[in-house]
Formats: sequence, C-alpha cells, structure tokens
Amino acid sequence: MSLAGLVLVVEDEDPVRRYTVSLLEELGCTVLQASDGDEAIAILRERSADVGAMLLDHSMPGLSGEEVLAELEREGLTVPVVLTSGYDRTSLERRFAGHEVAAYLQKPFRLETLDETIRAVLADRAEAS
Repeated sequence: MSLAGLVLVVEDEDPVRRYTVSLLEELGCTVLQASDGDEAIAILRERSADVGAMLLDHSMPGLSGEEVLAELEREGLTVPVVLTSGYDRTSLERRFAGHEVAAYLQKPFRLETLDETIRAVLADRAEAS
C-alpha cells in the first residue's frame, strides 16, 4: 500500500540523501530535501504545517540534529522527527532525552524498516490533526 505524505529529508551526505529520497518516493511519499540544518529550518519556517515527518540526520556539519531540534522548539515549529544515525537507539535516546523525537532509525536502514517507521509516524500525525 502506497503512503501519502510530505516528508523532509535532512542529510548532509548526498548519496545517503538521494537513496533515502528514492526509497520514500518508492513508498509514495512526496519529499523535500535539505542538505544541512539551516536549510531544514528555513524549509520548516515556510512549510511546517504541511510536513508530515522529518528524517533528521543526527550528525551533520554546521547545525547538528540536536541543534536543529532545539531551534525548532525555540521557534515553536512542530513536526514529527525521525532521527537517523549510525549510532544505536539506546545511546540516541539518552542523548536526545527531553527533545520531541517520534522515532529512531539506525543507518543503514532497509526499505521495510523505513516503511514501517514512516507509516507509523504519519499515522500518528494524522490522528493528532
């Protein structure tokens, strides 16, 4: 079953971003892309109400995933965040305690895992609306 939803992918590594975008498009999502935290915040200032979920890389040059989350919270921009990282979920949960994170996705991830995660986050967003 195809997914419908607008997803923002924030990833500084071009090959990883392109791969993630292609998987999301295969699942039926419409995708916005940002190559760094500043670009992501700029997009969300304009489109946060439209974005069903954001896949946010934990570690990026410039603004890190944690700094992006802090800025979104400061500005009152709400979007469900799926934090992506090569680190395991337990260490990320400790590090991001106190931040609103809808889900964690460990890299490298497979289509099935991405599908399950995004489907759950988009469903939660739809229910909350």
